[in-house]
Amino acid sequence: MNPENFRLAVRVALAELLLSGCTTAADHHYVYPKGLTDGLDIQVAEASKLGIRMHLTRGSMNLSEKDGGLPPESVVQDKDTILADSEAVVRKFHQHGEGAMTQVALAPCSPFSVTTDIMEETAVLAEKLNVRLHTHLAETEDENNFCLSLYNCRPVDYLENVGWMSNRTWLAHGIHFNDDEIIRLGKAGVGIAHCPSSNHLLASGHCLVPELEKAGAPVGLAVDGSASQDCSNLMQEIRQAFFLQRINYGAANITHFDAFRWATEGSAACLGRGDIGKFAVGKQADIAMFKLDELRFSGAGDPLAALVLCGAHKADRVMIAGKWVVEDGQVPGLDIPSLISQHHGEALKLQGLI
Repeated sequence: MNPENFRLAVRVALAELLLSGCTTAADHHYVYPKGLTDGLDIQVAEASKLGIRMHLTRGSMNLSEKDGGLPPESVVQDKDTILADSEAVVRKFHQHGEGAMTQVALAPCSPFSVTTDIMEETAVLAEKLNVRLHTHLAETEDENNFCLSLYNCRPVDYLENVGWMSNRTWLAHGIHFNDDEIIRLGKAGVGIAHCPSSNHLLASGHCLVPELEKAGAPVGLAVDGSASQDCSNLMQEIRQAFFLQRINYGAANITHFDAFRWATEGSAACLGRGDIGKFAVGKQADIAMFKLDELRFSGAGDPLAALVLCGAHKADRVMIAGKWVVEDGQVPGLDIPSLISQHHGEALKLQGLI
């Protein structure tokens, strides 16, 4: 990866999210190869151009393959570099208070790829800077086995041992929890980013969303990344979450309103935001509008149910903080055919195909 192809990747991902009705995106950026150490700067610039609200996470990996971790040596950094840059990007980009368009969280990648001291010291730093914490947790049974082997405890126990069991934290995936762990997570107010399409694709399992919400854990909705889910479409993710949870909990227990809640209020809660996630007086003016004049919607009854059941996938208009950022199904000023051509070419180069 290099700054130019990374910039195109960011632009593609954010534009795709915008066109699916997404108003606020959080990205777990944890790969820092040589020559691409300013990834967050690029993300801020691209988000600003498109007008999307962005929660950046300064990810990190310092436990490479040679030390028993998952990532190759070429993408890990040392602890001092990670902690220094984590503080620097928070001070540079994080906006406090209501209406913030850019915020930063600190995000060691996973138990597979960072050391215990990184987890502990990042938690201390996040409290000092008053920012949130994010990581992958309990996505696979392999992770449970890894933690038991290396740390002599399960992932949730590890999370508590390193000082992350608080409402400052939200986790990606959160699939393989037992009943006691769900109660503990809920009591602490730890959020979960449910990634149904990714979980389907990788056959990882399914998130126990109703149990987590009942316990008090906020549950949001995420599209995951292109390494494990090749569609950054929030509206389609709502549909996928609806189907996945319905097949596991029954038609009477999961409605389209539940799926909408995960994508809006639940996601805002995961990000620690009280000013977004709901269309109400006093909230930020974020609106996603969809037309129902496609063939797929013909004969539909309830228009909100139709968005989910008939498979809406492209917003007609999107407003963020009172500004239109999608109009007539297009991002103003963005030449999408040119973007596709440039991005596709860079992707083929990266894969060694041209």
